[in-house]
Amino acid sequence: MVAPISIEDRDRANQHLDRSISFSMCGKTEQAIDEIKKAISIDPEFAQAHNKLGDYYMKKGMVKEAAAAYTRSLELDPVNQNSNFDLGCSLAHLGRHEQALDYLRKALVLKPTHTEIYGHIGRILMMRGNLEEAISNLEKALSANPDDIMASFTLACAYQMHGNSDKSTRLFNRVIDRYKELVSIKSRFAEGNYYIGRSYFFMGNPTEALKYLEKAVEYDTEDVDYHYSFGMLYSDADAFCSLAEAQHALGKFSEARENLEKAIKLNPNNPHFSKVKSQLGL
Repeated sequence: MVAPISIEDRDRANQHLDRSISFSMCGKTEQAIDEIKKAISIDPEFAQAHNKLGDYYMKKGMVKEAAAAYTRSLELDPVNQNSNFDLGCSLAHLGRHEQALDYLRKALVLKPTHTEIYGHIGRILMMRGNLEEAISNLEKALSANPDDIMASFTLACAYQMHGNSDKSTRLFNRVIDRYKELVSIKSRFAEGNYYIGRSYFFMGNPTEALKYLEKAVEYDTEDVDYHYSFGMLYSDADAFCSLAEAQHALGKFSEARENLEKAIKLNPNNPHFSKVKSQLGL
């Protein structure tokens, strides 16, 4: 059993937590991580600090590390709703869907008013092909919060897979409008351009899709391999693959082949990339 820390040390740990939050709000994620690690070094059983560390890792696309931090937070505080939710989301991005659903459903039991959870459950169910159940959960999320971008984008995809093009188009346009607002404010916003491009592509407009996906790749920086936006995550490899799909649809076959090869080089074991390569005849 670890001896309780002194009041003075607890205060020092909280000060580092507060400084980390301030750094994070300014977009200084590395400094936020440094500060939160100082808090944990002072108080290794500081559950909130482990949870925050997970949040900062997610911002950097370090999903495995984030899941480990959330797991430690839950070990220290098993009924913490936020940590159950956060761990569920991180496990979903790692493809551990059954475990993710368990944690997300537990988080919903702990806080039934956290309706955003329905969107994340729906996203997992859609990826597993359970479209009707996925749509039901995603509709609950949007009914509670019409501005939920992740739920809008995912429900649009689910509607399209289910053959409801009218509803999917309406939602894709909502996603496009929202991200265009953000792109107009934040210059070189790779994530916004990516999801605008994907929305256009899914609506059958590869010309507009190509414009935005090219910007998403152009605005990427070498220090970021994964991009996190409104609960959605994509990798540099995903961006290259999406660009290749748009280029192929416009008959730009050599460019498509080049970008798909970049995607496969970054993530050679991704079955989706192999599937796309086969579908496009590349």
